[in-house]
Amino acid sequence: MILETERLIVREFTDEDIDLIYDINNDPECIKFNGWDSMSYERCQEEIRKWIEKYSFSPGTGAFCVESKIEKTKIGMAFIVSTDKAGEYEVGFRLRRIHWDKGYAKEITKGFIKYSKNNLNASVLIAEVYKSNIKSRNVFEKLEFSKFQHPHGEDGLVYKYNLK
Repeated sequence: MILETERLIVREFTDEDIDLIYDINNDPECIKFNGWDSMSYERCQEEIRKWIEKYSFSPGTGAFCVESKIEKTKIGMAFIVSTDKAGEYEVGFRLRRIHWDKGYAKEITKGFIKYSKNNLNASVLIAEVYKSNIKSRNVFEKLEFSKFQHPHGEDGLVYKYNLK
């Protein structure tokens, strides 16, 4: 486990989490803002194996499984990865649709804010969001991330949170 919030556990993926990745990556609403089409079961297995391998190269960062403590179920995934700028990390989340609108994305992001301060010595968190992704935009705006136009496309935004 890399972090725990009031209702959630964020932990490293295992091979047994393939069902979660397959479900999310094959729900048209869940992948609407990801920039790719659905994935085969085999492709999902390849992706999860890559994420698991990366834990040893960059401990404490990567893509992680998110579980509900209350429901005792896998509700989605979240990530925190370093960017090419020193002290800067990108955060994000993807949840199974049945877990939308429960405040989980905000809870994950708040957990990453605390985690990045305490464990990564981060100075800045960013999130890249399509302008049309109102639900994700609301999460970052409620947490007082600053909003900027994405430098590589007019349909995207970059949210930034200064930690220092």
